[in-house]
Amino acid sequence: MSSICVVDRQCDTRITRGSRNDPARVPRRSVTGGSAIVMSLALLFLASGCVHTPVPHEAGQSIAQSEADYYSDALAPWTYPEGPSWGEACAKQPPPQQSPIDLTRVATTPWSASSVITQATFDGHDQNVVFQASPGPAVTMAPGVDGSGRALVYTVAGFHFHYRNEHVIAGNPAYELHIKTVDQHGGVAVFAVLWTADDGAREDPTLAAAYRSLSAPPDSVVAVDLGSALWRFGQQPFYSYVGSLTTPPCTTGIRWFVLQTPIRTSSSSIGRLNSALIARGMPRDNVRTVRPIAQPQPVVYLVTPKR
Repeated sequence: MSSICVVDRQCDTRITRGSRNDPARVPRRSVTGGSAIVMSLALLFLASGCVHTPVPHEAGQSIAQSEADYYSDALAPWTYPEGPSWGEACAKQPPPQQSPIDLTRVATTPWSASSVITQATFDGHDQNVVFQASPGPAVTMAPGVDGSGRALVYTVAGFHFHYRNEHVIAGNPAYELHIKTVDQHGGVAVFAVLWTADDGAREDPTLAAAYRSLSAPPDSVVAVDLGSALWRFGQQPFYSYVGSLTTPPCTTGIRWFVLQTPIRTSSSSIGRLNSALIARGMPRDNVRTVRPIAQPQPVVYLVTPKR
């Protein structure tokens, strides 16, 4: 299933660290042809500010309110690299489990009971350039990977890139995208997509589209096709565990879905996108260090989507 995100690139240099932001809305429109979905995304430039991470909200709360919480959680200013500005919660040792973790050093539990149906999307970032969905498309897991037996529908709130990988997986990952979502019961989950540099591979369409959206003139509208990223969660194995946000306030109880195998792309496509993001305010090393594994080890599922 493919999705196209229309990015309206707007630049607001008035935003300061810790400020609230009411992103502009772009009218959504539908397109013909297959199951394509056109999403409206406002691309906002943070001159020195940080975008705040979501905390779980009460069941029944609207996605619109969840999205507002995502962008307006009041936090003290913090900076990279990780240090005292991150606060006491981020400095605590597990348990509960913090993120990111080294997934090559954990025992995994097979899970093959879930069908995964994806509508693609692309989302925002902490201390970075923000791509914001209003609201984003969804990923359905039936049943959810939580042992409850109920289906879970994860609706995207935003996404962001990290300068290099945060999670450790096999295959020499070099880049990581976090797609932040909220389910219909108020739970927060993050879908992590990783890339590895391979100059024999073709340019990845998701990275190329993100770069085009950033390099377009300020008043232009750019279509970003994100289908190839989230689509993989319905086709390929991925890890699932409960950890934390990787930025302050390092909220725990966050469900993670991490692709087991990184996507191959040229090193130039990673470098080019990083340069464009840095030019718009992304720190050069916006990566949290790998966290120790709690004892006893939390359950880490290796999910094979049900066909």
